[in-house]
Amino acid sequence: MSLEFLNSIAPILTIVIVAATAIAALVQLKHMRAGNQISALLAIAEELSTEKYADAADLVRHRLAAAMEDPVYREYEVALTQNRPAPAVDQTYVEIRRASVFVGNAHEQLGILVKSGIVDRDMLLDRYNWLILLQWRRLEAVTALSRAAMGNTTAWENFEYLAVLSEDYMAKHQRGTYPRGVRRMPLTNRWPLPEAATPSR
Repeated sequence: MSLEFLNSIAPILTIVIVAATAIAALVQLKHMRAGNQISALLAIAEELSTEKYADAADLVRHRLAAAMEDPVYREYEVALTQNRPAPAVDQTYVEIRRASVFVGNAHEQLGILVKSGIVDRDMLLDRYNWLILLQWRRLEAVTALSRAAMGNTTAWENFEYLAVLSEDYMAKHQRGTYPRGVRRMPLTNRWPLPEAATPSR
């Protein structure tokens, strides 16, 4: 092999080596990103499975709507939102507000993670779309009141973004996300639902 030939192919070999290195780096980055996504989703699952979240969600579910009907609770909510002295209220109301703030903030953080691309949107929505939308609907009244008290729409806007994505995802996947062409396992419900509990189609 002549020196002239080696000199002529050296730049080509360099390009091939650099390209191969770049491809290997991209593959490694893709694997790292997938690993980070899995870690993030596991951390989210753990957070949403904590006793603290479950207790707060339970209070929101069973007590918030009734509390919002009470003008004393609404005044308490508005005063705290506006960072001014709040009226004295029963400890139950304090706990209900803390619970609603905790649940709302948890979903606000999820919205930030999705919006910034840290968590894959479709993976999160596939698992949690129903929960996100359920909690948004339970907190709608207090969100509207808080926004009115603040004079803007920034309260839980990332939670709202996530609720919109969840609603769209549910509309798109009304029949579920089960892969097409894959057989289903046979199931038999041995306890027929009363007619009133049967969903309408």
